[in-house]
Amino acid sequence: MIKLVRSALVALALLGAAAPGCSKDPEVTAENITDQGSITEQHDSGAIVWTVKPDGQVMALLKGPDGKPLAQGVTGTLTVKPKEGAPVTAALVPVEKAGGVISAKLPPLEGDLTEMSYTLVDGGKPIQGTLFVPKGGTQELIDSAKAADEAKLDGKKGPNGGVLQVVGEDTLELVADEKSGAVRVYLLDDNLAVAKPGDRKLKIKLALNGDGAEVVELAPNPEGVYFEGKLNAKLKPKKITVVVVDGDVVHTAICGHHPGQVIVIGVGAPVIAIFINTVKWHVHGAPVVVVNQPGPVIVIKGKGKGKGKGKWFKKKGGIHVHF
Repeated sequence: MIKLVRSALVALALLGAAAPGCSKDPEVTAENITDQGSITEQHDSGAIVWTVKPDGQVMALLKGPDGKPLAQGVTGTLTVKPKEGAPVTAALVPVEKAGGVISAKLPPLEGDLTEMSYTLVDGGKPIQGTLFVPKGGTQELIDSAKAADEAKLDGKKGPNGGVLQVVGEDTLELVADEKSGAVRVYLLDDNLAVAKPGDRKLKIKLALNGDGAEVVELAPNPEGVYFEGKLNAKLKPKKITVVVVDGDVVHTAICGHHPGQVIVIGVGAPVIAIFINTVKWHVHGAPVVVVNQPGPVIVIKGKGKGKGKGKWFKKKGGIHVHF
């Protein structure tokens, strides 16, 4: 009797394994990928939904211009630059029964920021770009967007006319000179006034996407008023990822990103307005004073300790005095 029961159980198990529809369904599908800690980038020919996990597992879904997932025929590659060692390339392959989701396995995310370049092909023109992902993956970018959203800074400008962004517990102002590419990041207080970092050992990094991609590490200026670096002035940024390292704590945010918002990075995407025509840089810690009144405009540069030996010269827009 016992042998008969065992035989029946084995037969049922074999029958269940062979029955259609009993194989394990994928965890991430075209229907739920947007709920899996994902961000979406909009290119000219379609949108890509990305989910990147801290362990290096990557899921992606390509949508056509009509917003519908491309269920078949999408392939691609990913190349990452690990913290140490040579770049690693992995193929994006279709996930069975996932409605068009493709996946790749990369090394675990390490360091402050991982640069991930990609190429997706659906039979037409390849879609190429670069993701900058923190150690916590795309979920960390979503969490930081929620925190920044609570600050309600949309439409506001910094004291130097730059772009505002909350990263962690800090409010930053990003501003760059359009001609030279010189960039500065200021820390601001609750009243959006410039504040020095004090004894905090901060490091700030900017990752920019536009007509290409680049990463710039900023250095504190000698007076400790701001952090500075040099950008490629020809790269008009359509996405900026900001990293703030405060001791052992790292915070990362995408500039201007809101929860659930699509990040537009195609040719027609708006440029983030960190570049301005005239930047009123500080000179040795003292501001450039512009006196606005009827008649000529007088610009005085310096700390006000000159002995009347300034050089006057005319320039478009007014008369300038240099000490």
